[in-house]
Amino acid sequence: MLEGSGFEVIDLGTDVSPEKFVVAVEEQKPQFVCMSAAADGNMPAMKTTIDALTAAGLRTKVKVLIGGAPVTMQYAKEIGADGYSENAKRRRRLGEKLLQEA
Repeated sequence: MLEGSGFEVIDLGTDVSPEKFVVAVEEQKPQFVCMSAAADGNMPAMKTTIDALTAAGLRTKVKVLIGGAPVTMQYAKEIGADGYSENAKRRRRLGEKLLQEA
């Protein structure tokens, strides 16, 4: 959905470690990091990744968008994500909105 809208997507795969996100952000310098959780058990990794980006001094250089079936706007706020959407179509719109605000 994002690629079809003109975004360049670098897919790191599934079960990606926070360290791998940090390296990817350092090397690729993306505007966004998007994470999705399919189950409640995956959600803590989102916060761990945001914390790792912060510790590496990268958090202010990238917008973090999260989503997935168990994820809520409240959880996004709690962990310091920049945005949340319940599906890929809305995530695309959110990305476009954040780009316009930048």
